[in-house]
Amino acid sequence: MEQNHKSTVIITGASSGVGLHAAKALAKTGEWYVVMACRDLSKAERVAQEVGMAQDSYTVMHLDLASLEGVKKFDE
Repeated sequence: MEQNHKSTVIITGASSGVGLHAAKALAKTGEWYVVMACRDLSKAERVAQEVGMAQDSYTVMHLDLASLEGVKKFDE
């Protein structure tokens, strides 16, 4: 039996604009598991559902690129 392995992509700023559209397009292919790295978790989750992203195709994680400490925590 062949296993389906998805590659993972991290998209910063994925709660709006180009980041959101990239996340949606990659998740829709079925070949990518998308990590939506955003400052506002509830907004990211809401817009992912609004644009129709399948719940098993993405994860929302907190990332504030303006904070070095925040970047270090994301890497943990």
